Amino acid sequence: MKIVGVIAEYNPFHNGHMYHLNKIRSDFNPDAIICAMSGNFVQRGEPAVFDKWARANMALGGGADLVLEIPTCFASSTAEVFAEAAVKLLHSTGLVNYLSFGIEEYRIDELNLIGELFAKEPPQLQSLIKKYLNKGHSFPAAREKALVELLSSEVPEDKLQLLSILLKKPNFILAVEYVKAIKKHKLNMEILPVLRKGAGYHDKDLQKEFPSATAIRNYLKEIQNKEALNFLTSALPAHCIEIIKSEIEKGNGPVFLEDFELLILGILRRSLKEELSLFFDINEGLENRIKRAAKKASTLAELIEETKSKRYPETRIQRILIHILLRIEKELVFSKTPQYIRVLGFSQKGLEILRKIKKEATLPVITRAAEYKNLLGNARRMFETDLLASDIYSLARPSKNNRYGGLDFKRKIIHYL
Repeated sequence: MKIVGVIAEYNPFHNGHMYHLNKIRSDFNPDAIICAMSGNFVQRGEPAVFDKWARANMALGGGADLVLEIPTCFASSTAEVFAEAAVKLLHSTGLVNYLSFGIEEYRIDELNLIGELFAKEPPQLQSLIKKYLNKGHSFPAAREKALVELLSSEVPEDKLQLLSILLKKPNFILAVEYVKAIKKHKLNMEILPVLRKGAGYHDKDLQKEFPSATAIRNYLKEIQNKEALNFLTSALPAHCIEIIKSEIEKGNGPVFLEDFELLILGILRRSLKEELSLFFDINEGLENRIKRAAKKASTLAELIEETKSKRYPETRIQRILIHILLRIEKELVFSKTPQYIRVLGFSQKGLEILRKIKKEATLPVITRAAEYKNLLGNARRMFETDLLASDIYSLARPSKNNRYGGLDFKRKIIHYL
């Protein structure tokens, strides 16, 4: 069978995502498409604008056959952790043998070159990365500079410039991490890159063809009623517009990082510096800086502004704050390895694939939240983090009547007909 895996956030699912899934269907003619999707918190260190069930519904309506949840401890982490964990999750199904993703430039030779080098992690590369980190660069910038310096005697100048440019493009960076994970763990998975169309990842212009998810989220933050969603009809598939209208009408969303402002500030002011140092990516005394900023700041924006630096940019700080908010334990993140396959929804074809996965999978398959009680050790702690993520997420819903906990036990798996 030809089963294509896709790793996504769908925050929210838009026409660019629809284009990608349609391109997979038309160009590769797979037997099925399985999506590994972030849950209620995403890789940028933010809550998803709508919850995981609404977004899984969007994905299924857009052509996905089966939607799996990437555990929260990985979905809210760095690009490296997010990518490796998601690739391992898809591989653990025992069926996914292709991985498709969007890239800004169709540079497959360069993609494989960088991915393989990062997978090998030669000591000289590690040493150069450390050198640039010590100069105050962020990790992505340090790694880019280290790569260019390492290859400077082997690769022509114009090729070095191209590699440097590519490693500044968000989707290409993620693609490198996917390739790195496949090569590092010698997984039997071929890549099927698709050239992205439309706006760039960070582009905030909603008027462009295939506007970015960033532009769509910014618009959702500004609108006051669901009728204004009609403006998004050129950016989102019709079924997504209807799902979003329904979620707004019910008071389930949209949800933004600022909605957790007082909760995050309260947790930081209450926490001891020693407690903060136990969370992932907090080192070099950053806990002291966070603690000082939490006492001084009266808003989340002020807190981030006081804490960020060239070495710790805004997105990295946001991820750290989410990990503190959800008490995500450092050792869970370090593993980069999901311990279960959580199913959010499926189409009729997806149901047939799911039956096959239950026979082939190397991890337990969970279709009802109550089944997590059969998990042990880190697997159980990992799932309990997902449960907590849903409980915390619900506190930010616009309707106070919808802020109850235990949603994972109340929501049924989505069967998209």
